[in-house]
Order: sequence, then C-alpha cells, then structure tokens
Amino acid sequence: MSSSLKTDLFFWLNKYNIKPNKDLGQCFLVDEKALNKIIAAADVHKSDKVLEVGPGTGILTEKLLQAGATVLAVEKDSRLVKILKARFGKEIKRKKLTLLSSDFLRLNFPDFLKKQRFAAGEYKVVANLPYQITSPVMERLLERSYLPALIVLTLQKEVAERICAKPGNLSSLAVLAQACARKCVLVSRFPKSRFYPQPEVDSALIKLEGLIYPDKIEVKKMRQIIHAGFARKRKKLKKNLSDAFNKNAVEKIWKKLDLPENIRAQELPIEKWVEIANTLSIIF
Repeated sequence: MSSSLKTDLFFWLNKYNIKPNKDLGQCFLVDEKALNKIIAAADVHKSDKVLEVGPGTGILTEKLLQAGATVLAVEKDSRLVKILKARFGKEIKRKKLTLLSSDFLRLNFPDFLKKQRFAAGEYKVVANLPYQITSPVMERLLERSYLPALIVLTLQKEVAERICAKPGNLSSLAVLAQACARKCVLVSRFPKSRFYPQPEVDSALIKLEGLIYPDKIEVKKMRQIIHAGFARKRKKLKKNLSDAFNKNAVEKIWKKLDLPENIRAQELPIEKWVEIANTLSIIF
C-alpha cells in the first residue's frame, strides 16, 4: 500500500467529512504499483477516450488524465462528486474530464456515450468496479451493440477468475464475455491489503481485448440462449435448451455439431456456444 496515496485519500475524505459507504462497495485502491499495472494494461494514450465507472475520489482518474486520456467518469455517490469537482476543476474546464453524477446502471446506455461523442469500438473502459455491480455493468457493456475497444476492470478475484475460466468451469457471464472478446486475460491479482478500507476478499485485474460480436447473430439473442443453457447448471445443456426452445431443432443441432449428449453448459467450448447460438437464433 502506498502511504502517499493513502494520505491523499484521507485528505479528501476528511476535508469533506466522508466515511466510505460499504453498501456501495467503496474500497479504494491505494497502491501505486497496482494502479500502474491498470494503466499499462489499458495502454492509455493521449488520443484515448476512457469511460470510468465509479471513480470514487479520483485516484485512478488522475492516472488516466496524466496518461493523456479524455475521461468520462460516472459516480453515483454525490459526496464523492464534490471531491472530484474540487480535485479536477481545471480538467473539467478544459473538457479533459466529464463528470456525470449518476448511477451508471440507470443511465440510458449507450445514448449517454453518444452524447459525449464516444463512438462504438473507439473508447476504452477502465475502472475499479464495486463488486456488487460487476455482472450488470458487464452485461451493459457487452449486450447493447456498442462495444468498446478494450475493457480493463478490477474485480473481486473469484469473479475475475470465473470470467476468464476455461471450459469445465464456465459461467454464463464468461461465455458472453469470451464470445465477444478475442482475448480474456487475468492480468494480475491484488491482495485486499492494497485497498482502503480493506475488503474481505482479494481482487484481480482482467483485460478483454479484440472485442467484436460473432458473425450472423444478434448479441441479445445470443444472451438469451446462454441464459437458457445455464438455467439449471446440474441439468444437461441439451435438456435446458430443449425446454426453452424447439426440441426438434435442438436435436438437429446436436447431431450437426456432433455434441456429447451429457455435456453441461459450463463444459461447452466457446466456439461451440457460438455455433449453437448461430443456428438456434434463426428459429426464434
């Protein structure tokens, strides 16, 4: 833990008489090496436009701005918004930083990005996410036909490991993420001691790059098929899909792709998920 970053954090929290809100998952990363790993993973350049969800007191925001990025930061806690406005007044005036005092999950995605001239495929997402909003944030980023060029997130370690898991340990979120990303990498692990206040679990940094939708399928349809496949993890994948869609069609798909009868959702390779989705999406 960097003493200077922690001192800086305490300065701003004490100045505005703020105590971190556990209900909002407020645990601030105060480790210089960890922050540098995030910036390196995001490969931030002067021409980059970066969406940051949950900037908190602006510790990562400052690093992004120093790297030359134009940042759109969305912060739910109005108390922390006061800190961000005081801390980055010059950057806000220069329009290097746009600050939205809002709940990211209530914003109309991607309309608010379009208003800020963040074009699909040309912006990056770099954030230390509150643990409890990981899934809904990821789903918005991946499901709304407005993919970024890159996603770099600090998440709960177990969740990060699940997103980048191999067949056998896949989750529905892992299938969606890996179907849309050419590479899903767990870059680094951050011990809980590198945060203040210290959370109960460790964190990890993941990177999704080469983001592009699979051919011949709408992402929302693909997500519906994935959800159906994982509806009952103990059941066979074929049974789950047959219950949700046309049983005869699913039978034909299994024969066409020569899939094992007993395979379960978490065991199916990503490329087979895409093939199933491509074929099944035509039917409904």
